[in-house]
Amino acid sequence: MDPNKEIENNQETQELIDAYLLGKLDATALTDFNERLSIFPKFRAMVEEQRLLFKSVEEYNLKSSLDEYHSEIKDEPEKKWLSPGWLALAASFIVLIGIASWAIFNNGNSPQKVFAANFKPDPGLPTSMGTSSEYEFYYGMVNYKRKEYAEAISRWEPIYGANPENDTLVYFLGVANLANGNARQAEKYLKMANEKTESAFYEDAKYYLALSLLKEHKIEEAIETLSNSSSPANTSLLKQLKDL
Repeated sequence: MDPNKEIENNQETQELIDAYLLGKLDATALTDFNERLSIFPKFRAMVEEQRLLFKSVEEYNLKSSLDEYHSEIKDEPEKKWLSPGWLALAASFIVLIGIASWAIFNNGNSPQKVFAANFKPDPGLPTSMGTSSEYEFYYGMVNYKRKEYAEAISRWEPIYGANPENDTLVYFLGVANLANGNARQAEKYLKMANEKTESAFYEDAKYYLALSLLKEHKIEEAIETLSNSSSPANTSLLKQLKDL
């Protein structure tokens, strides 16, 4: 093994490090991996960075908002990150968003107050690091949960460009842009998400689309967006919008 050989930080190297951290290397591969660790400082730095990222993911997965999710899938087969069943569960978390009491807005109601009282970013999807084709998506979700919205958007936009029909990406790009203060771009993505009537995120997309429109002072359009929704969060927001 040439100690002067450059170690490239590419997908293959990342997947090798993942396998090491997940304990999936066989004896021969592990010996080779440890040899590389002892020789290449840059490689050791990559491993440590990946280890820290794993730790971050684990911390997010232990959050109380995901405890119920973990208990329900404990004995089920492994599911892909776009599985309709748990996407629907993740989407349902939005119903739990704390919405200020209607009475608070009886006096001095304003678009700014309604937005501030109702906007809270979607908690995001459970992240599970490993060797998969959704590697960049997972990294973006970690950024998103850290409130690093610009970084999440920069990771997700190339994936969206290659697959614009992906309702998960469209939805989270919309929410991330709204959280990042770009209501116009959020409106663009969330309007696309609002057209995907079979999506697990359909009702939640309406909620965030209405908020993005509210942020742009398009109150009548926001009201129209929520007019046929029956979700509790959307119904509450609709009442507040009609009072403006």
